Amino acid sequence: MKILLIGSGGREHAMAMKLKSGPDPVELYAAPGSDALAGLGTCLPFAVEDVSGIAAWCALNRPGLVVVGPEVPLVAGLADAVRGEGVPVFGHDAATARLEGSKAFAKDFMVRHGIPCAASMTFTALEPAEAAIRAWSLGLPIVLKADGLAAGKGVVLAGSREEALATVRAFMAGQFGEASRKVVLEAPLVGMELSLHVLVDVDADHAAYAVLPPCQDHKRIFDGDQGPNTGGMGAFGPIPFLSPADLERLRRDLVEPTVAGLRKDGLRARGVLFLGVMWTARGPELLEYNVRFGDPETQVLMELLDEDLASLLLEVAEGRLRRDSVKLRPGCAIAVVLAAGGYPEGAEKDVPIALGAPEGVKVVHAGTRKTQEGWVTSGGRVLNLVTTAADLEAARAKVEGAVADVHWPGMQRRRDIGLRALNHAAAGRTVADPFL
Repeated sequence: MKILLIGSGGREHAMAMKLKSGPDPVELYAAPGSDALAGLGTCLPFAVEDVSGIAAWCALNRPGLVVVGPEVPLVAGLADAVRGEGVPVFGHDAATARLEGSKAFAKDFMVRHGIPCAASMTFTALEPAEAAIRAWSLGLPIVLKADGLAAGKGVVLAGSREEALATVRAFMAGQFGEASRKVVLEAPLVGMELSLHVLVDVDADHAAYAVLPPCQDHKRIFDGDQGPNTGGMGAFGPIPFLSPADLERLRRDLVEPTVAGLRKDGLRARGVLFLGVMWTARGPELLEYNVRFGDPETQVLMELLDEDLASLLLEVAEGRLRRDSVKLRPGCAIAVVLAAGGYPEGAEKDVPIALGAPEGVKVVHAGTRKTQEGWVTSGGRVLNLVTTAADLEAARAKVEGAVADVHWPGMQRRRDIGLRALNHAAAGRTVADPFL
């Protein structure tokens, strides 16, 4: 099958390796791709937001499937344009992609369809937003979200009214352009956070979905969840203390009303929904929707999935999903991010990487460039080390043993990916208990 993969990061490299490992040959193209993806296929000179260019290439070259990695092209209407050329796309229509492209739209959707979530208010003018902050009685921190896409930087947890006022002024003054001129204020949710991915195939005629194993991401740069937030320093799955009853509650409280809401609202969905979940004292509540696979959760899910990825994504893209589960490998998968010096504020680029061949561990390229002398850093999150084992403890030990084979000056990583969850499970605690 000829497949076009949109994107260039670690998520796309992990998906590309999975696509190429299937039972049937895959002729892979990537736009814009990367030096790592060039080792698996052909890179095309299209930016992810070049909707007309990519659609024209698809019309001429007729791939059997287009897989859209990032959210930006989905919000821009890439899936609509390519489907208009008669090519199957794993990726949502622009109307559905508003679930990530507009925080206000997403909150309205949650409330309208009875999906548990934080109390919120939306503002398009500064004066009433400031008045709401001064009168805030829903607890701290005050969560402020830029309405539109802001490259992962549009959410601030303000620990005081003063910080919230400064943030809303910066947002509405155009800190993220038009994306932050509308602002959502939310009450804080306290509990345990997890990532839930769901394959969804919804249109006017039917609604089907398949739930993937919940994962946990680790956002802070330093061990012990210290330091500034990042795009994610590592993830693992499945979560060892989630019971079958917990999984059923996630399905009942969050997934089913989401899928029903899509159909009721006439939104066609042919891709994945990533539900950011906070398990509070009241049960699971929805933090946000993303309309694409998470990163580094994708790296974990690709290792757990025991199916031909190309066939599975094509089922969704062609509206043929007729099952509620996927085949999984036993055990646990873990991904540890190796980040550049200076990340997340910046990234030291063009630093030579000593890249060995860790035994039993996959190396996923997220921000690298290949020179005549070898690989160098070219982004904040540079590489991922990904592996599987019988359980979380064994997976942690396996990936830790591989780190010595990959290094460069200034490299940053966390040594506690999954450790907190491991201790929590060992103590016999549940998702409803305070996290150890």
